[in-house]
Amino acid sequence: MGEGHPDKLCDQISDGILDACIKVKADAKVAMETATKSGMVVLLGETNVTKDEVNFEQVARQVCKDVGFDDEAKGLNGDNCDIIINIEAQDANIAAAVHGDKDESEYGAGDQGLMFGYATDEWDTETLHPYSHHLAQTICHEMAISRKDGTIPWLRPDCKS
Repeated sequence: MGEGHPDKLCDQISDGILDACIKVKADAKVAMETATKSGMVVLLGETNVTKDEVNFEQVARQVCKDVGFDDEAKGLNGDNCDIIINIEAQDANIAAAVHGDKDESEYGAGDQGLMFGYATDEWDTETLHPYSHHLAQTICHEMAISRKDGTIPWLRPDCKS
């Protein structure tokens, strides 16, 4: 999937918010979900970082623009899309169970731990990704470059391989 596929875009927005939170608070706790549909981004989550410390809307808008969503004709314009924010303080029970009064080596994944896929050494012992995954990611990366530099001007951010 290309970087503008809705699933990828949402992951990048959530990652951008996490990165912004960590910049202001090294031990930030962030559980962020993002959803998107034509002209709209919805931020849902919990964190111990406040809106006074991180401008969540600004982060989401910047990620949308960086990915290439700069016109309603593409389904989303980062400058003027609707952004709904429902971000609250981290639930005290989850915080206590995951990291409260614990040594860092005993921290858990909370309710956000998610693993899938498999590791293999079939071609690259550094990343352990399957070769087919590597090829698909490389194609999407090259498509993003070609889209951004104008080589393939009709290609949209939500392309797929």
